[in-house]
Amino acid sequence: MNIFDRRNGASAAGTALSVLGCLLFLAASGLAAPRVPASKGQNAEQPKENSPDLKSFVGTWKGSFNGEVFAILVLKEQGGALSGTLNNFDISVDKDGNLNDGTHKDQGDAPLLNARFKSGALMFVVMQKDQYAPSTEWKFIPKSADEGELTKLLDHQVNAPKDMVVKPIRMVREHAKQ
Repeated sequence: MNIFDRRNGASAAGTALSVLGCLLFLAASGLAAPRVPASKGQNAEQPKENSPDLKSFVGTWKGSFNGEVFAILVLKEQGGALSGTLNNFDISVDKDGNLNDGTHKDQGDAPLLNARFKSGALMFVVMQKDQYAPSTEWKFIPKSADEGELTKLLDHQVNAPKDMVVKPIRMVREHAKQ
């Protein structure tokens, strides 16, 4: 049956108006319904993590392989926040995640993007020198006044094999020459 059949002009128009009225009623009742979050605290602001002492991060940190520096992380404090650069480099690892031949320094530096603290570690993103390559997320943790660890995070690396492991890179703080 076609409710818009012209032979039943009056009843078709009445049916159409009834359907339209029901839709308007449902829409109005949905707008008037009280808003209740789906879970407790869902709309509450997430607490900001307290920043660790920035002095433990600030400085020039270098990573070496076979006696050659290949990674240089420079961290500076600006206005109570960390900023800096990480040089371009390529790493090659064995099946256990240890650096191996093929790890080397490249030309240029990249600014740290989206720098933030999570569980006492500095997390940041660096754009690759190849504009078509995905960005890389890193984690840096100072282990002492002179030593830290730089770890490549593979969670969002679409081009990394699922079983790939990369062990943290040992970084040594460079001291100012006197």
